[in-house]
Amino acid sequence: MTQVDPLFLSLIGIAGIVALAWCLSHRWVWGQRLGVTMLVLLLGVAVRNGLGWQPDARVSGWVSGPLTSLAIAELLLAIRLKSLLQRARPLLLLFGLAVLATVVGVLVGAVALAQPLGDQRSELMGLYAATFSGGSLNLVSVGRILSPPDALLALATAADQIVFTLWFALSVGFGRSDRLKRSVGRPPSLALSPSASPAQPAGWVWPAALLWGLVALGLSDLFSKGLAGIGFAAPSILVLTTVAVVLAQGPGAESRRACSEFGQFLIQPFFAVVGLGTPLAGVLTEGVWILLYAAIVVGMHGVLVLVLARWRVPLADMLVASQAAIGGPSTALALATAIHRNDLAVAGVALGLLGYGLGTYLGVAMAAWADGSFL
Repeated sequence: MTQVDPLFLSLIGIAGIVALAWCLSHRWVWGQRLGVTMLVLLLGVAVRNGLGWQPDARVSGWVSGPLTSLAIAELLLAIRLKSLLQRARPLLLLFGLAVLATVVGVLVGAVALAQPLGDQRSELMGLYAATFSGGSLNLVSVGRILSPPDALLALATAADQIVFTLWFALSVGFGRSDRLKRSVGRPPSLALSPSASPAQPAGWVWPAALLWGLVALGLSDLFSKGLAGIGFAAPSILVLTTVAVVLAQGPGAESRRACSEFGQFLIQPFFAVVGLGTPLAGVLTEGVWILLYAAIVVGMHGVLVLVLARWRVPLADMLVASQAAIGGPSTALALATAIHRNDLAVAGVALGLLGYGLGTYLGVAMAAWADGSFL
């Protein structure tokens, strides 16, 4: 009997999880609410804990390495800072306060759980400062820079998804309740940027998006080697982030309008690998303090957001800004739609994309600060 190549089986398994998640997110009501990323992670966890299957380490390494780097580049190539700042201006101050609330939560949790977290504290501070300032892409980026153990990254990602889901559900409830109290009418929809539009891009922009991503990877590799040659070894993912954002400000925006969708698709195998590496028993045993830390961070964030909303700040505006920080552009858009505030959708997406560019630097800075034993 012919034995199936483990590399081929691993590729098919990961692709199957991603394909099933995409299908469920489009055809199942709860799938639409959970979103593709959460479904991919949950399916991966189910396969790992139900069937005991894990992909070949070589395939996991390729997914977490080159493929994820390309996905990060594609997502960042969608950021036009001038346009984003214009679109995000109505909620920009609130987004800044939401990120500040995240930083407060990170610091409070780090102090409260200093002993049980131990040597993992600085890495978790960096990971959670990043992911709760612009979404899971930042956790991936900072994870690549800090290189925590695979088990720690898997547990941190699982805890991130659990507390994010709870806060999103609460935000929808708060937002809908506030709308009923104020009898807010449904404002007219605003046109989103091309990358967030439901219309499918023309066929030629998909190869163009791939080409842009490869160019960003190539240039970042050259810059990394050049910096290393002069004795300044900057983390490669930080160089990639900077190069991609700079390229996104240049000409050729039309040829980059599929980069966001392409990047969202390419990042999903990473979450499948994370799910496949997450034993549930671990989350409830050695991961219980990590889960508690994530809960403290988002809990403090939520409390400060709700307190700010009492100071004559519209609750819906504050909640969308919060989701742009905690979950990123897609969840900010989903929340604005769920609470019937389509007028906040564009600003929410813009702030989430802005968080993609800023959260990585914030996470790295927080981890470096913690390593300096200032706490």
